Amino acid sequence: MVVTWTEPIPGREMKAIEYGADVTAYWTKQAQEGKCSVPENFLSERGCGLWMVNGDRDTLLDVHDIDEPQDLIMRGQLLLGSFSVDFFTAETASDSFLPRFANLPGALS
Repeated sequence: MVVTWTEPIPGREMKAIEYGADVTAYWTKQAQEGKCSVPENFLSERGCGLWMVNGDRDTLLDVHDIDEPQDLIMRGQLLLGSFSVDFFTAETASDSFLPRFANLPGALS
């Protein structure tokens, strides 16, 4: 799961910093419970960035679909420009993804 944004919304910078601490605390707890990796943060000097966790897709979707992380997502949308949450297929799981994609009707037209 990868979360990206462009920069804090002007006037909400301090709230965005508090938000980052809350997100890290939540996902670190999930990592301690074995549901994902420890969150990795990548921040630029101008305020844009991303953070990500790795784990089993179904487990991440289950953890993602409860109230607390959904509230965190809504806060992120209020505090950070171009806020986005995406689930990626990686490593060996991606080996089966591309052939499946190629076989979809209209994929190779």
